[in-house]
Amino acid sequence: MKKILKCGTSGFTLLEIMIALAIISIALTVVIHTVNYHATIMYENTLLTEMYQFAKEKMKQLEDNPQSSTGNMGTAGMEYVNTASPIKDTDLIELTTVVKGQGKQVVLNSLVLKKQNQDGNR
Repeated sequence: MKKILKCGTSGFTLLEIMIALAIISIALTVVIHTVNYHATIMYENTLLTEMYQFAKEKMKQLEDNPQSSTGNMGTAGMEYVNTASPIKDTDLIELTTVVKGQGKQVVLNSLVLKKQNQDGNR
């Protein structure tokens, strides 16, 4: 009896391996792009939240002492402008806080009554 060996029936061909690698690389590219996109969105939302909190802090300071001022946050690279503008013929002051940084801007506005002095004058 003779033994007959069958060649080429086991394993994968080079073409099958190349196709499998192409499919895997396309899937990985999509996954990496999606993760990168969502990381960017998360970073922008974190930045805007930080800017908003900083603006609220500066607005509170402006409400306590309604005088225009400017400055920056230091390490975060954010700049702010506080503006207190009396509204003509009223007892109101318009307060505006603008925070800029990283190509974004947050603006908060508020109307407050002028504070009364000890003698009752505004």
